[in-house]
Amino acid sequence: MFFGEKAQDNIVVDIWLIYVIKTLVLPVSSLLILSFYGCFYVLKNKGSGGVLLVVPLLCLFLLTLPVVAVFLGQLQQKYPVLNYSVLKDIKPQVIVVLAGGVISFAPEYEANMTVNTRTLVRARYTAYLAKKTKLPVLTSGGSVFGNSDKSEASILASVLRDEFNAPVTWMETHSRNTAENALYSQKILAKEHIQRIVLVTHAIHMSRAVEQFKRVGMTVIPAPTSLFPNSKLDIFSFLPSASALEMSSMVIHEWLGGIWYGLKYNDL
Repeated sequence: MFFGEKAQDNIVVDIWLIYVIKTLVLPVSSLLILSFYGCFYVLKNKGSGGVLLVVPLLCLFLLTLPVVAVFLGQLQQKYPVLNYSVLKDIKPQVIVVLAGGVISFAPEYEANMTVNTRTLVRARYTAYLAKKTKLPVLTSGGSVFGNSDKSEASILASVLRDEFNAPVTWMETHSRNTAENALYSQKILAKEHIQRIVLVTHAIHMSRAVEQFKRVGMTVIPAPTSLFPNSKLDIFSFLPSASALEMSSMVIHEWLGGIWYGLKYNDL
């Protein structure tokens, strides 16, 4: 798909706007904004309206608890670990792995860009599956904001080849979100008469990803990574942590993403 320069500029502006709105809506930003407003309201009204301050702070506290984060993650986790017996029945033709972001400053690797932690986790599991199944690999992900000549798919492919010794057969380099991952990957694979895929992404992201790939006509075998365990409760389950807040925010991100995709891509 090719766009004129003006159309490309509009696309970049739209993506920036979406990401700004998303950042403001998700925790921590939204709850802090509400808390600041609550403080202002309480001071302005000489102590009344304390609920406007207490509620967002309480929500923020709950989202920092590991017990809450794991519970939310398990609610979002729709697909279990890959069952290899399914591969024998469906006979997939390729592994498709979705990039999950990059780091733009990586001097220790003598490179300007490398994969972030989320993408690295997916890369490692993809390499493991590729060696176990002998299936070819397609990496998917463009430059989200159009501010780099390197796509996430190409950076991910380099890591798979150079660091995990896992060859990559195809790269989908134009997508900016999960829906486009599916759309553009399908176009590449259709030329090779490939319709059955093993899909690799994070467990909490898998539901949205599977839905998008099915909408473009693919037969999908989910291969989620970073699944949430059924861990036993202990004292640390009820102590706030930054990692728990990050997990909670990721789950809420997926909930909002599912709602947005239902509205925007319902006609695919």
